[in-house]
Amino acid sequence: MSDAEKPPVEDLFSEEESALDTDAGPEPTRRSRGSLRPIIAAVGVILLGLLWYVSSVHHTRFYLEVDDNRVSVERGLYLPFGTSQYAPTTAYDAFKLPAGVAPELTGAMTHQELDRVLRDLFVRVARKEIDDMERGDPERAEAMLLRAHKLRHTTASEDRDLLDMLGDVSFRRGLREVRGIQERFDAAVRQFRMAARRGSARFQNAEQWAAAIARQRDEVRQLAKTSGLDPDTFLMNAAQGNPPSLLPPMEPPPAAAAEADAGAP
Repeated sequence: MSDAEKPPVEDLFSEEESALDTDAGPEPTRRSRGSLRPIIAAVGVILLGLLWYVSSVHHTRFYLEVDDNRVSVERGLYLPFGTSQYAPTTAYDAFKLPAGVAPELTGAMTHQELDRVLRDLFVRVARKEIDDMERGDPERAEAMLLRAHKLRHTTASEDRDLLDMLGDVSFRRGLREVRGIQERFDAAVRQFRMAARRGSARFQNAEQWAAAIARQRDEVRQLAKTSGLDPDTFLMNAAQGNPPSLLPPMEPPPAAAAEADAGAP
């Protein structure tokens, strides 16, 4: 090949350099994209972990909703937001509060804090019903105390206190049953003493009956006083403004009924 047919030296190198330049261009871009993938994956894992943690914490939080004195328990959803009703047992069912009683805490709380707030409400409602001698409802007081006993977080000391209050409920029921008993005692004593004065063809010991009942009446009055109660308030009947006696009315003796009929016009 003659010198005239040989290509210039610049031409021999120009195409190779151009090819090298073309191949080397995109390489940094591919490397940069590949280096970002681990960072993006790490950020995604962190965000998912944060979402899981926030949702888990929210799911362990409880709230008291108070609407027109009606209290209900709400639990956080397994999401960062939202709640749903929580009532795994009857202890957590919705209930009405009497006037003057309100929860000390309603915002986000743990289950243990929830039980403490609910127990305080149950005890306060029960105490209000027990202490109200005129209109208190022993049945509602007992229901509140039994709900407090069913809470998940209670101690032996708290259960002992609840048992003492249940004893107060039984005492209140007993007081309700003896309403009017003093008047019944007095009426029985009068009739037995009248029988002792008149004499009896069939029954004996009328005076002993009168004396025994009079002693029982005096003992019951004394018991009322030692319990801090006014016997004239709790042992008399509805004529003094108290609820009517649950005991059946006394039937008049035949002799008294006959005398009443004879005196009638």
